[in-house]
Amino acid sequence: MKTVAAKNGGDTGVVSLHRAKWVVPMAAPVIADGAVAVADGRILAVGPAAAVRAQCRTYGGRVLCHDHGDGAIIPALVNTHVHLEFTALAGAIPPQDNLPAWLAAAMAGYASLAPADVAGSVAQGLAELRRCGTILVGEVSNTGQSLPLLAASGLAYHYFYECLGFDVLHDGPLEDDFPFLARPEVAELPVSAAAHAPYSVAAPLCRRLAAWNWARRRPNAVHLAESPEELQFLQQGDGPLRELLKARGRWYEGYTPPGCSPAVYLEQLGFWQESDLAVHGVWLTEADRAILARRGVFLALCPRSNRHTGVGLPDVTALLRAGVRLTLGTDSLASTPDLNLFREMQTLHAHHPEVPVAALLAMATGNGAQALGRQADLGSISPGKRAALLFLPIPSARHLWPGLLAAGAAGEIYWLTPAGKEICHGI
Repeated sequence: MKTVAAKNGGDTGVVSLHRAKWVVPMAAPVIADGAVAVADGRILAVGPAAAVRAQCRTYGGRVLCHDHGDGAIIPALVNTHVHLEFTALAGAIPPQDNLPAWLAAAMAGYASLAPADVAGSVAQGLAELRRCGTILVGEVSNTGQSLPLLAASGLAYHYFYECLGFDVLHDGPLEDDFPFLARPEVAELPVSAAAHAPYSVAAPLCRRLAAWNWARRRPNAVHLAESPEELQFLQQGDGPLRELLKARGRWYEGYTPPGCSPAVYLEQLGFWQESDLAVHGVWLTEADRAILARRGVFLALCPRSNRHTGVGLPDVTALLRAGVRLTLGTDSLASTPDLNLFREMQTLHAHHPEVPVAALLAMATGNGAQALGRQADLGSISPGKRAALLFLPIPSARHLWPGLLAAGAAGEIYWLTPAGKEICHGI
């Protein structure tokens, strides 16, 4: 059993002991008949229930015992890729046959929204994240509008301010082109300057974005190998993405395609650093996967969004075999029906039953926390970490992993609190 010393049972003198049929620490093997002791918002001990109870008796404060019965206690989830500002488009864009068609529909839909509509929908998206058991989120925005709402939400986050500019070819301070990055709060908050994609960000701008992040020790992020049209554009410089750039007034006639795959292209630009975050990766080549693994880049998978936008599903087995570090995201409600990561796991498990559910849960917990730089606080049930804990009921006849996946996908997700457990109906 792992423990840390209690400070007189925490500032309040009260320790909450949560017991369940299973405790899934993620950083250690599953514990049958396990328990977690919590005080002052931090985990004091995790282990077999009898041992944790005995440890609690040494703390000297009042102990509140909560026996949650058949089910599992797990760490709260990490959604590494979402666009909260698109929440107002929920259900508005039907499934598309290809990504350029979806992009055109999404951009037209977003342009029709008023700022108040966007702000209100961000709040709705934040509430849904909480209902779905999410404690940490990688939010992507190219307006900055969601940042104050996210900062006030109680969720932990990393904010990726998305920079587009296929025709931005000059050098100079990044803030000259993207004034949001000059705001005083950006220096204090977990904010990165993110490249949208290799087909929408010029090579000089990719280099400037990487340099800006490196100087601040913040991760780069980029949508990568999301569609076959992206590969066509980088290989030949033509196709639907070229037409989309032209329609938006971003094309420039001097463009010469690099003639290679997406991760190779960014490698040639010197873009990658360890713990960067790439997103989607549906059309990665073997060489691309090798680069991401060698560079220590995380890849956020968003399978239901990929299916909605017509690009297919990622090859999880090949990615794991190559040693790529995987996380999970939902993407926005413009391309997925909800923000429930268990349903992302369910989708991947249906297509890759050879990948254990435990490995999928690791993508949505410890891997995600590491990708967003919060592994010291979140992502596992370990003494000293933040007590962000979920309970999922699993009938006694069900086995742990299929039962866990079924309960989470059904939305049977409880947050553990000093008073016991509660279904969250918002923030």
